[in-house]
Amino acid sequence: MNIFKLVNVMEKKMTPLSIEPNLCTRIISPKGSCNSCIDYCPTNSITIMKNKIEINDQCVECGLCTTVCPTSAISLQRPSLNQLVTDIIQKYAKNERVYLHCKRMPISNSEISSVTVPCLGMIPREVWVSISRMCENLAVYHPVECCRHCEVSQGEDVWRKELGAGEAMSGKRFLITAEIQKSKQQPQYDHNRRSFFTTLFSEIKSTNKLAIQEALGGSEVQSYREKLQDDPMSKVKKEWSAVSTSIVEKVTNESAFPYMNKRKLILEEIMKSDSLQKRNDYRLPTILPDCNFCGACTTLCPTNALSKEEKDRCTTITLQPHKCVDCHLCEDICFFQNILLQGVPNNQLLSKKIALAEKPN
Repeated sequence: MNIFKLVNVMEKKMTPLSIEPNLCTRIISPKGSCNSCIDYCPTNSITIMKNKIEINDQCVECGLCTTVCPTSAISLQRPSLNQLVTDIIQKYAKNERVYLHCKRMPISNSEISSVTVPCLGMIPREVWVSISRMCENLAVYHPVECCRHCEVSQGEDVWRKELGAGEAMSGKRFLITAEIQKSKQQPQYDHNRRSFFTTLFSEIKSTNKLAIQEALGGSEVQSYREKLQDDPMSKVKKEWSAVSTSIVEKVTNESAFPYMNKRKLILEEIMKSDSLQKRNDYRLPTILPDCNFCGACTTLCPTNALSKEEKDRCTTITLQPHKCVDCHLCEDICFFQNILLQGVPNNQLLSKKIALAEKPN
């Protein structure tokens, strides 16, 4: 890796927030109606321009924007959701109780095992579901009225909504407490020291992932304009991007695309739980019979969940359910309103590909 790529990696690691404008529905199309990140930002730090997302210096790095953004155009990389889940599970395996709390309500006792996040509102429902199965004694440390005096004004609304959704999906409830109980076990190590080394290892791992992506020069989210390019060089670039994506995911055991971080967590839980498979917690698009197959939805879909294929004298619009993140851009941009999102059993997310509409050529 040359010095310029190394500097680029370190620059990306300087901020806990990662921005991918090609995933923002407002940037993709002026008809995009999503405004969640701006609505929930407590310091009004987010501005969406023609082709970029800007976050100013007033940002308090609470992470609310990453929870409410459906496409993960803004996502957390410090800590990443995978790092957070891994850290919680590892600490839970070694302690009779682990406390999850925001950094504004610190736990100073080094004998208490805890996991600190910027704000409880940065934890999406997919994480709550993932940790509910393995961490039954995880407690949320939340002193009375602590959120009411916090600068992250909507933090409590977001985390209680996401926690409630996660509990409904998993069928389990988390303890919310204003008191810290000492462990009955004798402490075998300093939790703060172990936490330091765990965090250091996670930082090295995430930096290595960025370094691999930078070295390979792929695993990038394409803009809709790039998707439309059909010249030989564009095809080579797309093929190399697919190869590099596969390499990154195999080496790091994580998705190369930010929009798959939440989805990957819940897919793993759906595969393990029959009751979760039967629930209707997600929506998928359906296409009405009057569709004129203009292909706008497939071209502008930020996660490539929708695609148009022409084969055997037939045009087909297909859906990869695991990639659909319910950003509702396809509904917003369909001029004839022939596509709509409907609730489906969660097990449909496990389908590899679904044909939504077909038309003989």
